Formats: sequence, structure tokens, C-alpha cells
Amino acid sequence: MYHHFCDFVNLYITQHVTNTFSTDISIVMWDTSTYGYGDLFSETWKAFTNYEIIHLKSYDSKRVCFKEAVFTLLPRMRFGLFYNTPLISGCHGTGLFRAFSQHVLHRLNIIQDGPKDGKIRVTILARTTEYRKILNQNELANALKTLPLFDVQIVNYKYKELEFKEQLKITHNSDIFIGMHGAGLTHLLFLPDWAVIFELYNCKDERCYLDLARLRGIYYITWQQKDKVFPQDEGHHPTLGKHPKFTNYAFDVEEFVRLVLLAADHVSQHSKWPFRRKHDEF
Repeated sequence: MYHHFCDFVNLYITQHVTNTFSTDISIVMWDTSTYGYGDLFSETWKAFTNYEIIHLKSYDSKRVCFKEAVFTLLPRMRFGLFYNTPLISGCHGTGLFRAFSQHVLHRLNIIQDGPKDGKIRVTILARTTEYRKILNQNELANALKTLPLFDVQIVNYKYKELEFKEQLKITHNSDIFIGMHGAGLTHLLFLPDWAVIFELYNCKDERCYLDLARLRGIYYITWQQKDKVFPQDEGHHPTLGKHPKFTNYAFDVEEFVRLVLLAADHVSQHSKWPFRRKHDEF
């Protein structure tokens, strides 16, 4: 998801540059690889066009003329506008990325159903991949469920089992979104403004989702106490050897609950939280 949304963000920025937000356009995907494009988030294109995406390869060996054509800004440009662009120290929140989020949510008809008075909606993103699984995931969730403040759910965003629009609906209706380091945390782009993204463990990749959260303007926290996170082993990268991204982790329950309570405090104090209370009342 992280890399796919390079394309979508730059497509949206291109619309700003050209002042053309009509969906009555055809999009030609410049993909000439033999592997094909793994379009795992195809529903997102509906935010930009009413038509099926055309692959450039379908024009192979043909002479094709376009009356009008616009080339989008390239994703992953070194100094261009995209969500992994280097940030100025202290910068937090850009209208552009918030507008992108609202644009996609609006065009795909993703509605905010809450929040709920007296409740903080916590979503824990599970992983079914080989690595970076939360070994004591149920124990952590059950610890939160003992507190009446939290409404807790564990989700698994398998694209073959849960369509992307349903994933967005769950994400957008979360007040605290928790997950291990991985592309699924790109969902933070579609959290409500008052939400907190909790990267449970960043696997020593400290800037990736911190910077993305800063661009979106979402509060970010991650695990700090190294003596309270327990890797399954040292990690085994197929070519690099020891690697923190190639193992699974368990976490101290008490420390986990403490961090989620801090996140909940931030949610309740956010200026856009509709049930905002004074700090000493929380």
C-alpha cells in the first residue's frame, strides 16, 4: 500500500496543478513490465476516473493519438511532492495531504459513523505474513477490553477477503490505530484528524511512518522501552543476516496499556474531538 499510494498522491497533486478534478477522463498507466501491475487497491481509481484503467501495453505495436494529454508528477521523485518527501524539522500537518485524504474518502463515500461519547475506538491491525507478527496480540487486546473506555477490534486487511473500501471504512472510524511496522500503516492517511497512529514497533526504521504521520497531521507514537519488547529471535534476512524486520515480537502488557492510555488522552484533548473535556476530567 505504501508504494501504491505514491501514484495516487501524485495523481491528486497533478489535478491541483492542472485544476482538473473531473472524473470524465481516461487514465493510461505507464507500465511496460512483463510482470504486470499488481493493482491491489483498484477501487481507489474510482476517486479519479469513471472508466477502467488503460494499460500502456495495450497500445503496443499500434499508432495512437491523444487529442489532449497530461503527464502526472512522477512518484518517488527525489525532491518532488510525494508523501515521503524530506520534511523540515518541526513541520507537522499539510493541507495538501489532508485534502488528499478527504478527496478519496468523499469520492469513495466513506462516512464517519462516530465518534462515540465515552468511548475510544481502538483498531489493532493483525499480520498474517511470516514476519512482524504480534505474538501476544490477543493478550494485548484483552487487556484493553478490561477498561470500559476502549472499544477494541482486531482486523486483518487481507485484500482478497476484505475489499479496500471496507478497510477504509474501518480505518476512518478508528480513534487509535495500532500496528507493527509495515505498509498497512499507510492507512493512517485516512484516519480522522483527532486520531493517533501507534506504530507498535518500528523495527529500527524510525522515520518512515513518523514522517508520513507528520505529513498527514496525525499524532504518532511508537514503543520506547527496549527492555519491554521481546523478539522471537534475532531476525533472519535472506541475504543480510540479522535483521529486526524479519522476526516476530511480543510486548509487555502493562507498558502497552500505558501507551494506549496516553494515546487516548491525546485523542480526548484534540481540538476536533467533539467530546473534548478538560484534562483533569479525563
